[in-house]
Amino acid sequence: MDDKTLMRLSLVCSLAGLAAVYAAALSMRPRVTPIAAIDNSFVGTEVVISGEVVDTREHQDGHIFLKLSDQSGGTVSVPIFSRLRAEIGESVEILDIVEARGEVVVYRGELEVVPEDSNDLKVIHTAPASVSSIGEENVGQQVKVQGSVAERRIVGNGNIVFSLREGETKLEVFVPKWIVEEGLPEVHVGDLARFDGWLQLYDNELELKITSASNIHLIEAA
Repeated sequence: MDDKTLMRLSLVCSLAGLAAVYAAALSMRPRVTPIAAIDNSFVGTEVVISGEVVDTREHQDGHIFLKLSDQSGGTVSVPIFSRLRAEIGESVEILDIVEARGEVVVYRGELEVVPEDSNDLKVIHTAPASVSSIGEENVGQQVKVQGSVAERRIVGNGNIVFSLREGETKLEVFVPKWIVEEGLPEVHVGDLARFDGWLQLYDNELELKITSASNIHLIEAA
């Protein structure tokens, strides 16, 4: 066997080896389970899911509870306990995309996917909208918006309304009393902040309604 033949044989073997390694790596990647497919038969098993954050709830102990929804139409809870939340070191907000790996459990009659450590979570942050880009066509939708706080006032029996302004455009952000009582991030006039919530019309004016204290994020203090 001459040198050229040996070289060709060596190259073929190398390529075959690389192909085998690549195929093995693909087979080891966990498959993403459609959220709508998860039912009680999955309890006690580990799954990987990927979806958009459609709701967040923050517990007084520092835990945060996410609701993820995907294109299958399913929705499932993903609790991130305070220890894990500290490990990932970043906020998770409405409209972010989250991939979570964890065991399926039942808690208070509801299915949950429970991640164990920071490697079980991957977060892709979506960019916030500007105040001027939001219009009545967005009413009824979840919106993430960032802007400077032009006004903060107390209305009714303890609700708080923030006013965001961008040029001549204004957006009111309504925080119900029960969320105020849970404790809010320190956001004041002049601060740059981001708010996540549902866009609605109130007295024919656009208003963003906050559903959790975790939907308010101070970006830069004045």
